[in-house]
Amino acid sequence: MRRTVSIATASVAALVVAAMCWSSVRALAREAAAGSESLLPAGDGIDRAALDPGTDPCTDFYRHACGGFIARHPASAANPVISLAQTQFDADLQRSLERLLADPAANDPELRRLQTFYTSCRSGTLHDRQLVRSWLARIEMAKDRDGIQRAVRALASIGVDAFVDYGGRPDRTDPTRYRGEIHSGALWADEAAVRKAFELAGQDKDSAARDAAAVVSITSALRKHRVERWDAAKAENPRSLRQLQSLAPAFDWKAYLAQAGAGSGRVINVTSPEFLRDLDRELRSRTPAELRAYLRWTFLFSLRGELPAPYNQAFGDLSPSLRTELHDIDAHCRDATVRAMGVEFSRQYAKRILGMPARDAARRLSQTIKEEIVGSIEANDWLTPEARKATADKLRRTDLKIGFPDIWPAVGHYPLRRDRFLENVIAARRFEQKREWTRAAQPRSRSDWEMKVDPWVGEGMAAARLVVPNGFPDAFTNSLIMTAAFLSAPRFVGNAPPELNYATYGSVFAHEFVHVAQLHMFGPTGLDEELWTPADEKAADARGQCVVQQADDYQPLPGLSLPGKDQFDENVADYGGVRLAYRALKRTLGDAIDKRDATGTSPAQRFFYRYAQYRCTSQTDASLRQSVEHDGHAPPAFRVNAPLSNMPEFRRAFSCPAGAAMVRPAAKQCRVW
Repeated sequence: MRRTVSIATASVAALVVAAMCWSSVRALAREAAAGSESLLPAGDGIDRAALDPGTDPCTDFYRHACGGFIARHPASAANPVISLAQTQFDADLQRSLERLLADPAANDPELRRLQTFYTSCRSGTLHDRQLVRSWLARIEMAKDRDGIQRAVRALASIGVDAFVDYGGRPDRTDPTRYRGEIHSGALWADEAAVRKAFELAGQDKDSAARDAAAVVSITSALRKHRVERWDAAKAENPRSLRQLQSLAPAFDWKAYLAQAGAGSGRVINVTSPEFLRDLDRELRSRTPAELRAYLRWTFLFSLRGELPAPYNQAFGDLSPSLRTELHDIDAHCRDATVRAMGVEFSRQYAKRILGMPARDAARRLSQTIKEEIVGSIEANDWLTPEARKATADKLRRTDLKIGFPDIWPAVGHYPLRRDRFLENVIAARRFEQKREWTRAAQPRSRSDWEMKVDPWVGEGMAAARLVVPNGFPDAFTNSLIMTAAFLSAPRFVGNAPPELNYATYGSVFAHEFVHVAQLHMFGPTGLDEELWTPADEKAADARGQCVVQQADDYQPLPGLSLPGKDQFDENVADYGGVRLAYRALKRTLGDAIDKRDATGTSPAQRFFYRYAQYRCTSQTDASLRQSVEHDGHAPPAFRVNAPLSNMPEFRRAFSCPAGAAMVRPAAKQCRVW
């Protein structure tokens, strides 16, 4: 069984609904703001406008819970994915941002800097285009090998990782420090997108096509030996400066590392020595013109979210996780503010919008689920007693980082101007790049929030991405992080009945905790430490075969089946997440969970409705097909119906008869965690 190890990049931006990060959901934000879909429906918390009463809940619960929403919000080529939860959240976040920035009397210098940056984004000036042209001209001046190296270093100073990415990463042999690490740089290039970007940058069609072909060829050559950071068997390769020079003598390591502040005596981890050999061959065999084309593409692609027109037009129709927001200025500037001033934005949001009571309430709920999960490990008798003990110990010691930190990372004080957006962006990137380089020599603590994460809005420190609704495990600290945005409506409402918060926030938190358990190759302090034997892994695969088969048997479109093996980890976490969240709720409510009240519904029913409606998504067939082929998560309908069909608690809540589509026979019910 292929088991993908997610570390600090296991983002719930994808885990919640594959589409929740997609820019197209913003099209309905203002409609939600007007009240067509309330953040927390009155009464029992069930959004009755989203229901399809004509569908039996025991036949297709997702269609029953979401059919009304899907019918009223048909997806289109312009808006291929429309998520109810993300539409609600985006509208709420925009209102919060406007409230933050609308206070002309704010005495907080940090808030005033946010106001300046956001205003510069909305204004957009000729200077932005001039600045892009100046950087492209600077690249074009690299006429020889030395010039190419100077251009690489100039781009690196603003966080554009052409060829290689150097910075401070957790030392996998010492949990108390960071180390310098060299990883492959940006390695994505679609020939049509590259060609379009070059044409919009002023090249004629023939030269754009020629250069695009060179970029794709270089990218393909460099991808051959790319290694994921988490792969300890391949990614642990300490090297000295002399050894780096031997691996890739065509790269000017001495000047590059000197710029980054890495002394010549420092030992640096290399995630893939073979990649550096490939890089050396490309640098030696390619003409300066071909290498300049690669640098131009890397610059444009890295800054695609901040580029002015016409340059940004090349990135509006990429795959959802890569595309640039071109049509919604609110979403565009909100995202740009997160990328450039994420710590400041996150801190102001946490302090002025979310507040301590929400964090305290979420911490209490999280703790009940953690206790449920830890307590359930002993019942997983498919694991050996030693593996159960080690897994429970690790989960017991998992550090919960809920909402926002008490101690925030340092922020920059570089000048900002209201009429210089791209200049502000580059200043912010310079500051962040220096932080990344400096981190290589700094101590590391399990309690900090500086681990790198990679949500759809862009990679950054966890503390700088807290307004993005995310949840993720960090294997290197054995932590589970739930961002501040995940503690806001519709995912979490502090004064809501518990079943509603357990259904949304709780099921995702539990989903992430299942991922922590799946990371059995990391010990309780985050070091490489295998907690399972080969027999345990074999038992897990055997136990999970039921999950694979259920996915393989499902067709979201005629003739299109799910790739059960590829989606195994996420499906297992979905199954375990909702089941464990429900069990924690039952432990909280006791027998009252099944008793109907004045609303005519029981807490159990409200839990399942809220769980399903959290994932309501309208999606075109083309978008659905693309997500099945490229996303590690199943489509929303499967993420609702498949886990619930394995839960006797669901059958009891809705009195479903044996043989109903939402009731799998006891002998075929799937459960790993």
